[in-house]
Formats: sequence, C-alpha cells, structure tokens
Amino acid sequence: MVAGERSRIVKISPRAAELQRRAIVIDGHSDILLPVLNGVTTLTESFPADALERWRTIAANRPVAELRDVPYELDPLAMLIAPAGQYELPLLEQGGVTAQCVAIYLPDDKLDHALESALEMVAALRRVVAANADRCILATSAAEIRRAKREGKVAWVLTMEGAEPIGSRVDLLDIFHLLGLRMTTLTHSRRNLLADGTQQDIATGGLTSLGKRAVDRCQELGIVLDVAHLSDRGFWDVIERASRPVVCSHTSVLTPSPGYRAPWDEVNPTYGMTKAQAIAQTGGLIGIVFWGMADIAALVDEADAIIDQTGPDHVALGTDFFGFRDAPLDLQHIGELPALTEALVERGYDDATILKLLGENWLRVFEAS
Repeated sequence: MVAGERSRIVKISPRAAELQRRAIVIDGHSDILLPVLNGVTTLTESFPADALERWRTIAANRPVAELRDVPYELDPLAMLIAPAGQYELPLLEQGGVTAQCVAIYLPDDKLDHALESALEMVAALRRVVAANADRCILATSAAEIRRAKREGKVAWVLTMEGAEPIGSRVDLLDIFHLLGLRMTTLTHSRRNLLADGTQQDIATGGLTSLGKRAVDRCQELGIVLDVAHLSDRGFWDVIERASRPVVCSHTSVLTPSPGYRAPWDEVNPTYGMTKAQAIAQTGGLIGIVFWGMADIAALVDEADAIIDQTGPDHVALGTDFFGFRDAPLDLQHIGELPALTEALVERGYDDATILKLLGENWLRVFEAS
C-alpha cells in the first residue's frame, strides 16, 4: 500500500497497543535498497500513488523475459520497483518498527558490477542516516537497537542477500563488516562461488571450500549467518560449522519453497532432526515471510508451526514484502504491522511470546553474534 492507495487505519485492542508500545520490533528482511539504488524511492518519504501508477504502466509494457531473474512467479511491477511503498521511513514509524534489516540484493542484471552496486547501496543508506539523524540510525549492535528504541528512532541493520559482491574475496567480508554489515546469506537462489542456492535446476551442491572459509570468517567477525535461499546440502554444511546462532531470515515452513528445499518438518536421517530443530539448536531463529501469504491468519499459522517444532524462542519476523499483489490482503506494508500483533492476541498468544516474536528473539541473536 502507498499513500493514497488502499489506505486504512489499523484498529487494535488496548492490550495489543500496549504490546506495540513495549516491544522492540525487529524485521529481519527487506529488499528496499534495490529500488533506492534504481532511483525509484528515497526511503525517507512516502511513495506517492501516482508514481506507482506510472511504474505499473511501464511494467505492463515490458516483455516478461526482461523482468524475470528468479524462479518465482513474481508480479512484473514488483520486478521493476521491488518493495517501494512498503518500507519507507514513515511506514516504519507508523508500524512501530524499532529495527529494519535492509539487504544488499542484486538481480542478475547487476552481477557484472556486483561490488560497485553493493557499495552504492551502502552509500545510499548512509546518506539517508546522515540526513535524518533525528529519525534513524545505522545500528551495528543490539545495544544500538536498544538505544534507537529509547530515543524513538528507527534503526537500519545492513544485511546481504547473496554474497556475489565479495566474489572470491573472503577478505571483503571484513570491509563490509566495517561498513556495517551484520548478517548475510551465502546465496540468493542462484549458484555462486560460495554455494548453490535453491534455483530449480540446481539440486545437489553444498558449500564450496571458499564458502566454508566465508562461513568461518562471518562467525569470527560477528556477521550472522542466514541460510535463506540456500540448498539443502548447503544448509547442513552451515549447521555443521556453526559456532554461533544461525537464522533463516525469511521463509515459510508450511508452504513448499521453489526449488529443491526439503520440507521444514522432514527429519534428516543423517542428523536426526528437522531443519527448524537444527536452527533452534544453534540458538538461531526462523523469520516468518509475508511475501506470498494470503492473509494475517496465514502468518499466525506459520508462527504456530514454528513454535510447535522449536518453542517460542526461535520465531521472528522476516517480512520480505515484494510488491502489493503478493502481500497479505489485510497487511500490505510494514506500517500495518500492528494488525499482526492484534491477531496474535486474538489467537491466544501470551505477552512474553508475542514480544519474543516481534523482536526479542532477533535481539538475542544479534547479542550472541
């Protein structure tokens, strides 16, 4: 939703409102830096409805082949503007978000200059923070997220989705860490020099020797390892090397993932546990993805399923809004997040579990990393 389109006021109960007030709300995944890099949105202002209409017209007139670089059925408009209108600063403030993870994510057409594009994203985020110091910070620790909550600011947490920007240079992780990087996946859906992703024509590969070095260096630096979009073999390779909490920042445990990922409730005979249990054993968490979900009830069903397998300490938010067509009908952008809090209350969740899901579990992971 954007200003002027499908606008609504989210009404919540006094208990849900009090939980929102108390909570340190942390969302583990967003690709909003991509439309920032493309000049579609500024991060600081609401995305106007007329701009959305202009981009919709452009998308309708472009060949589908130009808009597809991942094996998902994505809205052509989303492939052009990504989540513009779903994560801008006014929406984060409206939704009571304390910390928003923002990923360096590069589609195929930017891979030839991946490092340059990644650095441009970092520079753009830093410009936003410098120009809006009264409203937001770039957080590099749990303590800074707590400070943002006290000061009524939004904390941006820099992450990476697909490690193509480092190429074969594991030492570049040190540079990105200095720039603020605090979480990374090894892959998006495609294969790279570190590992195989979940792309549908890649079924067997795990971590390469370079990928194993990258995993070890991330843990030394305190960069959280995120197994989202990683192949099954790669997933278990990461679990074997884990000395710190491992997360899957955004996923559905109830809906089969595109590609070759085994179901989340399937016990791996070699390890004697499910993937959800393996993540929990490291002290990590699973972020509930909002992309592709029908409605808020489906989101709460996801929370139920994760908690059934792991308990309440390993469930979190990982929204990954990526266009309005594929967002829950009754929760179209991050500004409407309090509606989920209300739904958790109505489902019978206790206060402690709701606060963990909204952000305390993410905070614990960042503290342990």
